[in-house]
Amino acid sequence: MRRTFAIPNYRYYVIGNWASTLGLWVQRVAIGWVTWELTHSTAWLGAMALAESGPTILFALFAGTLVDRIDYLRLLRITQFCTMLYSISLALCTFTDLMSVWVMFGLTIIRGIIVSFSRPSRMTMVYNLVGRELLPSALGMNSMIFNTSRFIGPAIGGALLVAVGSAWTFTLGAALFGVFSICLRLIHFPPADKTSGATGSEPRQRRSMLTETWEGLQYIAQHPGIRPQLMLLVVTSIFAKPLTDLLPGFAAQVFDNGPHGLAMLLSFHGVGAMMGSLWLASRGGLKGLTAITLSTIILMAFGLLGFVATDIFWLACALSGLLGFAFITQSVSNQTLIQSAVDPALRGRVISIYGMVAQGVPSLGAFMIGIAAEHFGLRIPVAVGALICLGVGVRGWFLRRQLADALETDEGVPKKSVERPARPAGEK
Repeated sequence: MRRTFAIPNYRYYVIGNWASTLGLWVQRVAIGWVTWELTHSTAWLGAMALAESGPTILFALFAGTLVDRIDYLRLLRITQFCTMLYSISLALCTFTDLMSVWVMFGLTIIRGIIVSFSRPSRMTMVYNLVGRELLPSALGMNSMIFNTSRFIGPAIGGALLVAVGSAWTFTLGAALFGVFSICLRLIHFPPADKTSGATGSEPRQRRSMLTETWEGLQYIAQHPGIRPQLMLLVVTSIFAKPLTDLLPGFAAQVFDNGPHGLAMLLSFHGVGAMMGSLWLASRGGLKGLTAITLSTIILMAFGLLGFVATDIFWLACALSGLLGFAFITQSVSNQTLIQSAVDPALRGRVISIYGMVAQGVPSLGAFMIGIAAEHFGLRIPVAVGALICLGVGVRGWFLRRQLADALETDEGVPKKSVERPARPAGEK
């Protein structure tokens, strides 16, 4: 961790990223409260969440291609500045009494589009800030920042809503996003290192967006390590990680503990996530990450089975902490392995697809399990999902050596070489 923080560019990034993430959570509290005040509708609350995450699914593929084509640092500066303008717009509309639920919905869709392009550029830049050797530590610290902000941000946002109202809460969010914009201006790379095409791969001839997007999909399909990692992420995102979104139902229906019980379950979950982030940040190195990814899938399966089997609330809290540890450890290890193994020329496209799966699929899984819970109760659908994860995790464990050979090599290229997809006929 000390070696990672010794890099000046990364220090600027950490300060700005922490401020931006804090602003995100402050702003989310205000958006949720204003939406509720305007509508008193849970459907609108869900619509606002969909407005922010939906564009990521729609634009992720093309956003990754764009990151691979242009200067990703410049793209991140632009998107972060647009995010600040978005928060200023929220504040101004609230100050001037022009805010309505449809204005909020439209602005949130714009925010979702901005995030579609900022996330892959941000994730791509981390690799180039610290290099492959320190990537596990850097991603672990990024996870620590996110989970710390997840607790501090809502507390600040809630206090501001009570003290000064939503307009000033949006104003603080804009100021925190502005801090990241300033920090990004302080980051400088040598000209040869700014674009992904100059990080070790040979310059490539510019082709159409559709062709390059299809190339990224083919690359993932042919890679012996990245393809299985994304498949594992899809499985856990559908059948395990939706538990976080279902905790309100468990707190109310299963443990009969209401809002206080939900707060306890979420707090233990967050503490477990923080411990997993800290462990990965201090651990460093790629060796053994494949085994960690697979073992945490097995761990989360047993944690889920224990969680749905118990009626003891404090045991459920402890298991929620265990699941928080397993969820974040699997996610960060998975991303680290993918980032380390990918061809630099296709990093933006691959990481964008990773972000689409990691951010969009859990909401789909929560929707599926939620529908099943309407007919069978909460315990049975979650238990079925746990058994599916257990089977996939055990199967992957027997293949861990082959996966490690494809993902944990010193050069970042699988021992079994992966051919780049052939260009369509007629292209030079």
